[in-house]
Amino acid sequence: MNNQNKIKCFLNISILKVPCKEAFKQISINYNISVVNFTKSSIDADFLYAQTGTVFVVAGVIGAFATCWVADLLGRRNGLLFNHSFVIIGAIINGLTVKTGIAALLFIGRFFIGINSGITIGLASMYLTEIAPTRYRGAIGACHQLAVTLGIVVSYLLTMTQTLNTEILWPVACACTAIPAIISLFVLPFCPESPRFIFLKRSKEDLARKEFVRLNKIEDVDSFLRELREEAEISKNQPQFKMAQLFTQKDLKLPVMIACFIQVMQQLSGINAVISYSSSMLETAGIPEIFGQYCVLGIGILNVVCTLLSLPLLEKCGRRTLLLWPSVVLAISLLFLTVTVNLVSIPGYLSVYNQRIVGGVSVFFIMTYTIGFALGLGPVPALIVSEIFRQEPRGAAYSISQSIQWAMSILVLCAYPSMNNETVDKCVNKLNGSDDII
Repeated sequence: MNNQNKIKCFLNISILKVPCKEAFKQISINYNISVVNFTKSSIDADFLYAQTGTVFVVAGVIGAFATCWVADLLGRRNGLLFNHSFVIIGAIINGLTVKTGIAALLFIGRFFIGINSGITIGLASMYLTEIAPTRYRGAIGACHQLAVTLGIVVSYLLTMTQTLNTEILWPVACACTAIPAIISLFVLPFCPESPRFIFLKRSKEDLARKEFVRLNKIEDVDSFLRELREEAEISKNQPQFKMAQLFTQKDLKLPVMIACFIQVMQQLSGINAVISYSSSMLETAGIPEIFGQYCVLGIGILNVVCTLLSLPLLEKCGRRTLLLWPSVVLAISLLFLTVTVNLVSIPGYLSVYNQRIVGGVSVFFIMTYTIGFALGLGPVPALIVSEIFRQEPRGAAYSISQSIQWAMSILVLCAYPSMNNETVDKCVNKLNGSDDII
């Protein structure tokens, strides 16, 4: 019995008829997005995988919605420290799955990790943009997305057949989620808190001045504090901000629409489907499984390189330009990718030689798609939310926009398998009908 069948038997006996390689395939734009980018092997996997993904994303929505309160009550830095507890607990629970023989721990562990991921996406971006000098705000704010892509590559490396993709070691790959959090627990306390948060939320001007000087040697601290005093003075004449004001206050309606629309765009672009199902896409495109995992790794590395290139471009070209033109590349790539994958999927339509050629073309368009996303819809959405809102509604805006992003994530993730099968079936039926007419 090979490793894949052994793992499948373990979960069938435990609680759910789903292979572990499918159960752990999750959505998130961090290590947890792709630590389980494995090939499906069970007839029941689609439904049960959707439920596993649902647990993770529902937790992500809860975490994203809680970002506002965590950021305002604990602060940006301390909120991140508190948030690490969720991922460490989740990683421990996931790591114990095989040892205990209880497959339900998969869902419990992923719920805790989902809470962590939901809070991290908004809170980390908020922290980075608030502490960055104005001229470097785009590049520094986008470093969070760069870290996400690095996490994806590490997960691809750990889950190759030569590393941790075995019957015994696959829970170790999932438990590795806790390593960055543990490191951060020791490093992050030495980092300054956001001066904006200290001044506007804690009213400690001297401490805000001290932390600003530690962080920013470029800009004038007096000008910075003068700007904050003006913002604080305006806030004093207004009632305490409530989340509902995002939808009722006239000057906030347009920024809210922009923030939410960009998040919807990011998810409907299909990035989570590409990352979570890249191995399945390559298999559908006719790429042998033995080569597929190396193609997936190559796509991950390309994502890192292009995200790195986007950092200086954010300042030189501007946010709107990087949203527009890379999105055009992304859309064209998806169009051609749909055609090539469906051509290969139709039995007997192409010769073996032509299948390999079209499969190679599919890989090319997956890569151009990745380039388009990494330059635009990857780094810009989280960054732009911080820039178009003032301090008081910023936390609430992150909560709302990130919650919508997570909700759209589950829609894309759950819809892809059915849409993929339906599209292929329709193509086959149409071609068979054409043959009958001929």
